[in-house]
Amino acid sequence: MHEARPVDGGEKKRSRRRWRNPKSAAVDDECLLREIVFYDTPHFDLYESAFILRQRVKHRDGWPLGNSELTLKFRHPELDQAAKIDVRPATDHDFRIKFKEEVLPQKGHAGGTRSLFSHNVVLTLPPESLEKDVARAAQVFPALRQLLAHSGALEIVQRARITEVLEEGGVLDFGHGLTAKATVALWRTGAVGPSLIGELAYQCKFQRDEDVNMKARKRADALYARLQADARDWLAFGLTKTRVVYGLGPTAPRHHE
Repeated sequence: MHEARPVDGGEKKRSRRRWRNPKSAAVDDECLLREIVFYDTPHFDLYESAFILRQRVKHRDGWPLGNSELTLKFRHPELDQAAKIDVRPATDHDFRIKFKEEVLPQKGHAGGTRSLFSHNVVLTLPPESLEKDVARAAQVFPALRQLLAHSGALEIVQRARITEVLEEGGVLDFGHGLTAKATVALWRTGAVGPSLIGELAYQCKFQRDEDVNMKARKRADALYARLQADARDWLAFGLTKTRVVYGLGPTAPRHHE
C-alpha cells in the first residue's frame, strides 16, 4: 500500500530510491509486535456504514506493553464524504485526529491506483479503561450514537485476535523534503496462527497538498507503479487488511472497501 497523510489532519502512503536506515530506535519503536482487535455489532453495522473500530496494543515477550490505542475510522472512496464526518470523541483521555489517504492497487489489475480516505480519531487508553470504553462506544464516539442506538452490543469481529509482525524497512527520500517511512507488516491469527495477509507500505506526512513538490510526488507514484509491476503475482486485489479479518467467519459483511 502507498499512503499519504497530512499531519494531524490528513495522510497519504507514497515513495524515491535513496534509502536511509533508521538509527537505533527509541524505546517506543523497539516493539514491533502488536495485537489488533476489531469491534462491531453481530450484523457488522459499523463496517456496513463505513466505520471501523480497532484496538491495538504493543506486545513484548508475549505480554501487552503499556497503553492501548482505540481508533475510530470513517473510511470512504470519496474525500468529501470522509471529511464531513465529525469523529471528535467525548472523553477525558488523550486523543489525536488524522485525515489519511490510502492509495491502493485497482481492484481488478496491477498498474493503476484507487484511494480510500479515512477520518480517524485515536484514543490512548490505559488497560483498565479499554473494555469500559468499548462497551460505551456510543457515548465515547458521538459519531456512532445514532448507528448504535438500535444495534446489538459490540463484540470482537469474527472472534479474531490478530498478531501483527512489523519490520521497519528504512526511510525513502524522494527529494525536495518529501520522505516516507517504509514498513513490511504480516498479519496472522494469534501468535503462531496461519498468515492472513502481508503489506509493504510507505507513508508520507504533510500538512497540505500544496506543500508537496510535484517532482517528488511523481517519484513516489512511479515507485508505487514499479512495485506493483514487480510484485504482480503477489497482489491481493480488492482487499484491505481489515476486510480480510471481517471475512474470516461463516458470515461476512456485504460492504467491500
